Amino acid sequence: MERLREAGEFARAYVRTALWSSSEYPFGVCPCCGREALLNKLPEADFDQELMCDAPRCGVREAQPEPIDDNYDEADLSPETLARMLADCARFEAEQGETIRAAIATGEIMPGDGDPWGTAAHDFWLTRNGHGAGFWDGDWPEPMAAALTKAAKTFGGCDLYAGVDGRLYL
Repeated sequence: MERLREAGEFARAYVRTALWSSSEYPFGVCPCCGREALLNKLPEADFDQELMCDAPRCGVREAQPEPIDDNYDEADLSPETLARMLADCARFEAEQGETIRAAIATGEIMPGDGDPWGTAAHDFWLTRNGHGAGFWDGDWPEPMAAALTKAAKTFGGCDLYAGVDGRLYL
């Protein structure tokens, strides 16, 4: 994850927010068939552990996805996903850095973690994905909030998901 460390706090905060705000099933060894898989199925309560099978569904019920950061971290991002995330961050910073600096200069930004650039990255992810919070929710002064919201939405939405290899993709 050297590339992420070198990318700066904006990108690191963006990735942390993506992991924190997403949900997915864990990846691991299926208790039914013994294969490594996305564990989106769980054995029934009365499942006999000795009855292993090769059926893809293993005769089990659906489970609820968990917060991604419960089971995954930055190291689980596929190389292409990390590259895309870093490119999006670099582009947003390049295009909106002046607006972010102007908003920070007002002294009105209330960074949750003490870093206004980390807060900007956090709000970039939330705004572009329509999470119900972001630049527009009152933490950023106008007219910068509206400009940052509009810019973030041009990136379109994206979701993290686990592939069959246990890596995270967009």
